[in-house]
Amino acid sequence: MKKVIFIFFPILLLIIGCSASVLEEDNVGDKAQNKANSQNEKLAQDYFIKGALYDLKGKYHAAILEYQEALKLDEQAGIHHTLSKDYLIIQKLSPALEHSKAAVRLSPEDAEYNFLLGSIYKMAQRPDSAEMVFEKVIEIDTLFYEAYYHIAQLNEAQKPIKALEVYNRLIELRGPEWNVLVKIAELNERMGNVDNTIKTVEELLHLNPSNLRLQKLLIESYLKTEKNEEAVALADDALSMFPDDLTLIEYKGNAKANQNKWEEAAFEYQKLIHSKELPFEVKKRIAGGFVAEAAKDSSLIPIAKNLLLEIEKDSSDWQTNAFLGEIALEENNDSLAIQYFKNAAHSAPWNPQIWNRLGILLFESQKFEQAIVEMKNAVTKFPDDFVNNLILGLSLSQQKDIEGAARALEHAVRLNPNDLTALHAYGFTLNQLKRNDAALIYLDKALYLDPENIQVMGTMGMIYDSMEDYTVSDSLYERALVIDSSNVLISNNYAYSLSERGFKLERALELAKFAVKAEPENSSYLDTIGWVHFKLGNYTEAIEFIKKAIEEDKSNATLFDHLADVYAKMSNKEKAVEYYEKALSLDPTIDNVKEKIEKMDEG
Repeated sequence: MKKVIFIFFPILLLIIGCSASVLEEDNVGDKAQNKANSQNEKLAQDYFIKGALYDLKGKYHAAILEYQEALKLDEQAGIHHTLSKDYLIIQKLSPALEHSKAAVRLSPEDAEYNFLLGSIYKMAQRPDSAEMVFEKVIEIDTLFYEAYYHIAQLNEAQKPIKALEVYNRLIELRGPEWNVLVKIAELNERMGNVDNTIKTVEELLHLNPSNLRLQKLLIESYLKTEKNEEAVALADDALSMFPDDLTLIEYKGNAKANQNKWEEAAFEYQKLIHSKELPFEVKKRIAGGFVAEAAKDSSLIPIAKNLLLEIEKDSSDWQTNAFLGEIALEENNDSLAIQYFKNAAHSAPWNPQIWNRLGILLFESQKFEQAIVEMKNAVTKFPDDFVNNLILGLSLSQQKDIEGAARALEHAVRLNPNDLTALHAYGFTLNQLKRNDAALIYLDKALYLDPENIQVMGTMGMIYDSMEDYTVSDSLYERALVIDSSNVLISNNYAYSLSERGFKLERALELAKFAVKAEPENSSYLDTIGWVHFKLGNYTEAIEFIKKAIEEDKSNATLFDHLADVYAKMSNKEKAVEYYEKALSLDPTIDNVKEKIEKMDEG
């Protein structure tokens, strides 16, 4: 719709019975005024043309300056309208709105000017004003289809029924259009009226059965309403005419998948995977859907795996490797899963989540050295990623690099000060560094966040025990056992604490028996019950259990030290010295063993 910007009126010489002199005087004045107006109009036209030339070159700021000069000389609606459009282009909404309003003020019945004003109100998020102006556009020009579309859009969120009415009006005016039909389908689906869309499209297809766009829309609607048999039938019908249409093939595969006919679905999807026309991202999406289903139904793992391996032939994509890693985990092949996740991480070094997944998997597989290598790499790239720092700290702790673990865990706690795992691990690490007061600060916070966390209670009990604050340590152990009486670790640690003090030994023996029954090959638990028997004076039982502990862990100096203590108590000097010396050979720094040997020699 073209607009005439400049309108020039001819100069009319009206001679109405005046005297010659008066007419001559009037004519001189009129001619002067008309000449001035004509000059202004010409100058304005020149400025406008210059502005238009700048617009053609994309120099909108320069164009605006020219239009502004034109406007000073000759204010016209068309100049305001053009200025408004250029201000929109350079994203200056306020002056665009002002000039658009001026254009409508000067030419209130111009549909195009009003349409631009409505569009600006819409951009400015003033929906009520926008709708009012668009309604006026339709009053001016009942076939201004864009205005209908905008009115419908404005009402989609809050007034879907009205939006649907306007979209249906558009269909009446213009016939079936893809965008409008999609909007109708979306609104009907939102309102639970997808059947209405299906009915409409079925009628349209009856009139025009070869319209592929309508067929696809109807198949989509069938899929949304779980009419999968109808979707398959229509897809087959459409495929008979368009056998290579990838969208139709995908729809059929989706319908088969919805029916849990996964092998038939895979047959369709294989066509897509082999297609060179289908975007790689779509192929990954299809395979990813099978991976998700395989997590629920292990019988689908081979299908998902085959799809992924087929995709991998074209590209060693990080996401494909990640999917294959998940499949390997489902197949209980942790080593292969780790390799795939390594490939994914090194292919997408920018993706912290993949590094997180790799780190967690390595840690859970107890591959602590590898975890340290990979997580050091990860935290170099993402120094403030919480998970990578946490996994690094936990792995360093497992490898006895306590200082390194403390640095990584401290940073993890700063990044996420309310994470229980980080707080607990950092508190435990500080305890290993003999910084018990600092450790208890973080453990107290962890217990505040989760008052029934028995792991935290156990660590705190151990720390208070080492500080000889037995009232607090015993209360923590007892509280933990009230929450979970079957906790083996708490039972063992509490039993050992009591035995070391020679306090409540019968209670200690009860707890130690429970721990050994639960884990009869655990060397620590065998040592604890042996030590309780030792404190009770049951030396034969003590030797029996401590020897069993040594069979499970022959490199533990403390076990030999305890066994030597039992023999010393039994006055078996030869055996005692033998085992004390064995303890020293394993750990020359073990407490008091040299003094014990010296006392044996003196005796």
